[in-house]
Amino acid sequence: MKFKAIFSILTCLVLFSGCSKFLEEKPASFVGSDGFFKTPEQLQASVNGVYIPLTSIVNQNLMIAVEGVTDLAFLNSSSVDAKMEISPANPGMGDDLWRNAYRGVLYANASIAGIKASPVEESLKGPYLAEAATLRAFYYYYLTSVFNGVPYITVNVNSVEVLDQVNQFGRTDAKIIRDSLIMDLQQHVEHLPQQRPSDVKGNRVSAPLAYMLIAKMAMWNKEYAVAKDALLKIKEIYGDLSQYPLEDTYFRNKNKPESIFEVQYAWSTTGIKKTTQVACFFTPAKKAGTSTYDGIEILELGAQANPFNSITPSDNFIAMYDVYDPRREIILAYTYDGKNFSRPMANNGTGKPWMGPKFWCPGMQNLSDGNNQKVFRYADALLMLAEVANELGDADLAMSSINAVKKRAEEHAIITREFQLKSYPGKAAFFKEVQDERGRELMGEYHRKFDLVRWGNYADLIQSTIAEEFADLKTNFRPYHRYYPIPDIEVVKSEGRLSNPEYNQ
Repeated sequence: MKFKAIFSILTCLVLFSGCSKFLEEKPASFVGSDGFFKTPEQLQASVNGVYIPLTSIVNQNLMIAVEGVTDLAFLNSSSVDAKMEISPANPGMGDDLWRNAYRGVLYANASIAGIKASPVEESLKGPYLAEAATLRAFYYYYLTSVFNGVPYITVNVNSVEVLDQVNQFGRTDAKIIRDSLIMDLQQHVEHLPQQRPSDVKGNRVSAPLAYMLIAKMAMWNKEYAVAKDALLKIKEIYGDLSQYPLEDTYFRNKNKPESIFEVQYAWSTTGIKKTTQVACFFTPAKKAGTSTYDGIEILELGAQANPFNSITPSDNFIAMYDVYDPRREIILAYTYDGKNFSRPMANNGTGKPWMGPKFWCPGMQNLSDGNNQKVFRYADALLMLAEVANELGDADLAMSSINAVKKRAEEHAIITREFQLKSYPGKAAFFKEVQDERGRELMGEYHRKFDLVRWGNYADLIQSTIAEEFADLKTNFRPYHRYYPIPDIEVVKSEGRLSNPEYNQ
């Protein structure tokens, strides 16, 4: 079994013709490190393999856990994640995320080790090392955000002896992991293209993703000056937010210039290539065999989709929007093409809206949609910059950053509205406005639970919002749900070195 495990790790060196196509292709062969890493093309092939686990992580399961059970929304479903019935024995999406994120980490470690030992000219290695290191940091960003402390593996597991050593690892404090990764990224980021990924061939990782990860992890660790420096680098690359259309935030609109990182999915009429089921949880109820969705014919969605029970916006989230905020019509669906859906019109027009067209997938086939999943984009970076500037006492930067996001909403509003803050309201009030603005702008982009946990108000907000609307959550919720438990199978494999003390209470 150990030898099989080692072989499975080495299979990360999968040959593909190029990043833009590799998610659509099946690997033709697997190769070990002997005789490999001899050419720049082989170095790139090894890095291509590090992308593979992304689609097994950033999908509907993570969406439900991170966006579908927060102060913004709930999902009336029997899913253990939706009902918060997770436990070490039944860890829900945590099981898949643990396995696939560590698969990505080990692939990255193997790629990094092979590139460092390669006879390829040193000056050519930098970009490949930086790309693999950034993807490794991405996997650890999710591991630490979901589980808190986890085993921190940076070695290449290329022998039984190393595998045995790794099996001895317990949890490393999440702050220590993040600080280490920040230092690593700071050393590598200059070797990445200082461009938006839309300007990079194949939409490969570029410097803004590394800066974003530095900032995200620094904010978790309350190292606000570090985060500020990284976010200002992103601002230099992206410029004025107003140049990026609000319509580009739709998941169907892939790899637009505002994007910092998207997980790539693909679908074609000749056959499904790589898809999610995210749109299934965000589409209005459909009449079987028709293109009628909650009383409205929507031809762009077609008759082939079979959506699940939809994620439902909370009363708290609905109340965050000005009625004329254009993002309200993108993220919440009361109407389509001027026609009213039935559910929002119930109870004298006070019924719940559906989740909006930002998440819908035109031409969805059965359960599968080919939308990309948006993870980081420039508006997120600006709102992060507003938050860190507020923490550092830089009111001018805080105001200009949040108002850049609000200004774009103003410019897209059908009726003239003023959303921008006219004056700095004080640190506490400004922080509350940042929290709400992140909800208005970023709902569904894999941030909300992490934000709440990082801010320290996760339990209070869950209990005062969706737990009041969804009875199962009122019964099941516990404050320790801020982190997922390490799956029991991993605890057993570690011979008790890993544990879940909070879940044992």
